[in-house]
Amino acid sequence: MSFEGDLEHLPLVDVIQLLHQTGKTGTLTLKSSKGESQLVFRDGFIVSANHVNNSIRIGQVMIDMGLLSREALEQALKEQQRAGSERKPIIQMLIEEGIVETQAAYQGLEALIEMTIVDVLTWTKGTFCLDVNEIVVSDDYRYFPEKANTQIHMNTQSILMDALRIYDERKRDGTLTPESIFGAPPVAESQSGSGISAADLGLEELDELESRIPRFFSAIKEEPPDTIAGRLQKELSGIPAHEQQELFDYLEGASARAAEAEATLGVILVTSSRLIRECISAVCGPRFVCATDDPLQLAPFIEQTRSREKSPLLLLDAGEDRGRNGRDVAALLQQIRERHPALPIVLFAAPDDFQLAASAQEYGVTAVLPRACRDYRGESFIADLIAGCQALAACLKRQTGAPTSQLPAQFRAQFAALAEQREAAEVTFALLQAVCGVFRRGVTLVVVRSELIAERAMGIGADGAVTSVKLRLNAPEESLYQKALGGELCYGDADQSLRDTIYGAVGAPISGKALLLPVKSFGRVIAIIYADFGAGAGTDPQLPLLEILAQHAGLVIDNILYRKRCAQK
Repeated sequence: MSFEGDLEHLPLVDVIQLLHQTGKTGTLTLKSSKGESQLVFRDGFIVSANHVNNSIRIGQVMIDMGLLSREALEQALKEQQRAGSERKPIIQMLIEEGIVETQAAYQGLEALIEMTIVDVLTWTKGTFCLDVNEIVVSDDYRYFPEKANTQIHMNTQSILMDALRIYDERKRDGTLTPESIFGAPPVAESQSGSGISAADLGLEELDELESRIPRFFSAIKEEPPDTIAGRLQKELSGIPAHEQQELFDYLEGASARAAEAEATLGVILVTSSRLIRECISAVCGPRFVCATDDPLQLAPFIEQTRSREKSPLLLLDAGEDRGRNGRDVAALLQQIRERHPALPIVLFAAPDDFQLAASAQEYGVTAVLPRACRDYRGESFIADLIAGCQALAACLKRQTGAPTSQLPAQFRAQFAALAEQREAAEVTFALLQAVCGVFRRGVTLVVVRSELIAERAMGIGADGAVTSVKLRLNAPEESLYQKALGGELCYGDADQSLRDTIYGAVGAPISGKALLLPVKSFGRVIAIIYADFGAGAGTDPQLPLLEILAQHAGLVIDNILYRKRCAQK
């Protein structure tokens, strides 16, 4: 899966969290006018980094931290060169030969990764791209071997939090420098008072130095400016220069106009074309979130978009290959609609692909926009490309991002339904139904002494039928269960206790988000509603409304129990 976008639209912190949550493996390349940095992931864990400054490498970092001597590093590098094609990454060699402890290697690698992240956080503009096919890099200092016996999996969340802390502290103090992360080497004080001698400057042997020109000399490489024209140079090869310039002028103007638009929408693009990606990114501006070529892995991107208080909009590029490809796209649309029934979709398709346009309407596509095809209309390709961008711009104006569901009316109906119940078990079931109106799956967990016992469930079987779940558990200490038992509404990534219990009984959902909604009676939690999104993507859970319903359910149960007590007297 490729995954790319602009850092000004999707910050590096969000990118790292997405890759960690989805367990991706590959090399995340970060580019800006300053140069290029890389973070290497394996199963969602950061295992290596390459700083934009070539002098900042893992060996030098460990020397500066006092974890390694320069002599030991130079000896290891010589052995590495002699190994030829069988050579190992320098960190692996140092660990296996006992030159450094594993913990020291972790410290050095963590410092390098933090430095890379902190540096990228200072970039005001830049792009990111995950290449899942490129996980082996040539730099001798990097640690991500093709064949390695030693696996290093750094704690991604911990590193990210430390990097953010360092960034905030250095930004506050005005010291965003490499030395501020692991400290600069101590500077010896002059013993001759305030005077500076030749020895202090290292010039006492100047006359004895050999005067010769270095054998190798390389000029400072000037990084080309990051422009649309530069990024699309390969994609537009063979097209007349004046037509290319016409497209660049349009995209620059579109980008300036898009910058003034309200970012209530969050556009997620599915395409394998860099040209389409650049055009749509320019037209969308701050509304553009990211691009991917894996349409079946949309759930985390949709969640991330909603977490930024944007309404997700999917742009699906059908590509240039018509006919067979159109049938594949139609089947893909059906899969996306089954997983994300409420997701707005805009399809880019060849104007004469009638069958695909008809299928798109069948699966509830919001709009079908013309897609420029160079193979079929090469003479008007640039004009078609601009026309498609103009159509997208007009479509985006109509997509306000305003919610379309009738939440107030639905909430009133759910509120009234709770008050109509005459048994406590029916009240919790009515609340379960209300919760499953937002989430796809839910289970009522009844509190019996120190245990949680699953009662009824919805959405576990076919067609959302009401079923039972065999589950009885004791809430582990310091778990989400314990927080819910304390009366706290919990919504977010499922912890290990949920994965070990609920997931084992009902299966793991696509989205990692889960809800634990406590129900109180006379000040004590008597039940917990568990819910997740099942096979679908996350939506806005409307937590304040669900919390009101839970409080109302508790009051209704109090009233039912009070009436029963009065009747028994």
